[in-house]
Amino acid sequence: MNLRHEGNPILIYGIGVLLVLAFGYLCFELGRYRSGYSVLDQRRQNTEYAQLFADEKAATEELERQLAIFETSREIDRETYAQVEANLGELQAQIQAQEEELVFYRGIVSPQDGVPGLRIQSLEVVPADAERHYLLRIVLVQAIVHSRRVAGVVRLQLQGSRDGQAVSFDLEELLPERSESGSENGADDMAYEFRYFQGLEFELVLPVGFEPANVQVEIWPSEPRSERLTQSFEWSAISG
Repeated sequence: MNLRHEGNPILIYGIGVLLVLAFGYLCFELGRYRSGYSVLDQRRQNTEYAQLFADEKAATEELERQLAIFETSREIDRETYAQVEANLGELQAQIQAQEEELVFYRGIVSPQDGVPGLRIQSLEVVPADAERHYLLRIVLVQAIVHSRRVAGVVRLQLQGSRDGQAVSFDLEELLPERSESGSENGADDMAYEFRYFQGLEFELVLPVGFEPANVQVEIWPSEPRSERLTQSFEWSAISG
């Protein structure tokens, strides 16, 4: 009997603690209820927030996917445009080359002045690899009449100044030495023979201090009855 009476205060204390906790929780829930709080509403709101977050995440992923597609498409368009521009540039270059060829052949078949016979179609001078070295290119044509071949020699003379004095040099004086160029340039290189047109190219070495002003070209046909053709070109107009 004594043991049972001694244990009762502990049991009563434990029950009291439980009642206090229960009362406190009930007061807490009552306070939340009076303030408009609802566990169900909170759970529903959390569910809505979770769904909203999931929707926002899906929308963000979709925007990122569309952005990746856009960047890829833009890169493809950029490469396509670059390819189109390159092809267009090549096409324009081809058209220009064809137009130049057309003008060239038109000058052979039907020149603007309508005068038949041998003529100088073009003359240009471009710098070579070495200092004071130039390449002189001349194109001869036989306009309108092409029933026979023409032959002869080309004689060139450079006119200009050196040390304030007017001087001139024949082509033979300006050709590089064989030991320097390793070529066989000489009088035979000035010969021509063709039916429609022919291009000739010479390497020139200008003397030190010489300032060229004009290039005088003489065409000497081999046929005795053919007239000699003489034409002068300004160096500034033909040099590249």
